[in-house]
Amino acid sequence: MTINERIKYLRKDVLKMNQTDFAEAIGMKQRGASYIEQSGAGVTDKTIKTICLVFNLNEDWLRNGIEPMYIQAPTFSLDDFVRQRGGTELEIDIMKAYFELKPDTRTMLIQHFKERLTASRDEPSEMTVEEAEAAYIKSRSKIAQKAGNSALNTTADTETGNENGNSLASSQ
Repeated sequence: MTINERIKYLRKDVLKMNQTDFAEAIGMKQRGASYIEQSGAGVTDKTIKTICLVFNLNEDWLRNGIEPMYIQAPTFSLDDFVRQRGGTELEIDIMKAYFELKPDTRTMLIQHFKERLTASRDEPSEMTVEEAEAAYIKSRSKIAQKAGNSALNTTADTETGNENGNSLASSQ
C-alpha cells in the first residue's frame, strides 16, 4: 500500500470522513485532499506531520506502513514510579489507601496537613545566638540543680573543659 492509499484508507475506512471534512481537519481544501489520495502524488513532510498530529497516527505507519497505526500512549505506573525512587511497599499501600478514601475525606486531610505544615513553617527555624545561649544555660541549669551546683559554675566549667560541674581549681 502506498502513502496515498494509506491516506485514503485512513480517511474513508478508518475515520469514515468525506474529503471535505478530512481536508478541513488538516487545514487544506478538498481539492488538496483529493490530490494526496491519488496514486503517485507527492505528499509533503508538513502534510504528513499534520495528518499524524491531528489523528494521533504513527508517522512510520503513514509513510511506510509499519505498525502500529496509532501512536501508543505511554502508560504510567505509580507503583513503578515509587519503587524507582526507593519507595517501599508500605508507602505504595498508604497511597492506594489514600485514593480509596471519599473525595471529601481526602479534601479534609489535605486541608489538615496544609494547616499543620504552614504552621510549622511560621515558627522560626533558626535561633539567634542569644536564644541558643539562653536555651543552653537553661538546660545546664537543670543539670546543675540536680548535681547541686549553680548554673554559672556549670556553664563556666563546661567552657574550660570540665564536664563534671566542678571547677578546675577545686579538682586539682
